[in-house]
Amino acid sequence: MTSAQDEPADADDRPADGDPAGTGLIWFEPPPPGRGAERLDRRRIVTAAVELADQEMTGEITMRALAARLGVRSPMALYRYVGSKDGLSDLMADEVYGEMDVPAGEGWRPALRGLGTSGWAAVRRHPWFARLAFSRPPLGPSALRVYDTALAELEPLGLDASTRMGYVNVVLGHVFGSGLALGEEQAMRARTGLRTEQDLSDAAAPYLARIAESGKYPHFSRWASDPERLRPAPQTFERILDWLLDGLAVPAE
Repeated sequence: MTSAQDEPADADDRPADGDPAGTGLIWFEPPPPGRGAERLDRRRIVTAAVELADQEMTGEITMRALAARLGVRSPMALYRYVGSKDGLSDLMADEVYGEMDVPAGEGWRPALRGLGTSGWAAVRRHPWFARLAFSRPPLGPSALRVYDTALAELEPLGLDASTRMGYVNVVLGHVFGSGLALGEEQAMRARTGLRTEQDLSDAAAPYLARIAESGKYPHFSRWASDPERLRPAPQTFERILDWLLDGLAVPAE
């Protein structure tokens, strides 16, 4: 999430003082009290980091930019509160996990559907989260709440431990995979200026015409030339989520 050229290399990824294993996990270290004229604290830093990442197309931020946003003279002052750059990433990811909701007491399917739809909403608000979720372990309090609640709803099915977690990860895989695809599509549209589906179709039309003329891919060309190919509309996130849940329901029931 941040650039390695902001501060000296030996300070970038140092573990928090409370991390006995040297893993860089921020969760070993409770938030220190705020201090200094800037009135820094962990909550304020994380909130500012999430807001800054939301404003960047790639979601990547630097400690220097974060310090400037907070009105802090030196980026090094932030490490007292986040431990390391990985620590900041963990805190940012867990902040977004906190926006996810798993309904309790309604059964496994409403729980996993709620996990999927609230996760998708969170990814759309914070596109960088999908990429970050694959790079840092979900061990913060908000992430653990999400997993624990989902696993609790799966408990009555009598599934083994691996399968229970597999059900949860099928849904989260759909959330994060869709989020990565959305982020790449948004970056492509911004880079090329092809903002609409019609823009994309117009740009691809000459090449598709050449493909059709070659006769090499007749089935694809027949699909591409069919005016009804996008009706009904391409599958939504929610429709694919329901397909996944239908599939999970077969062994579950």
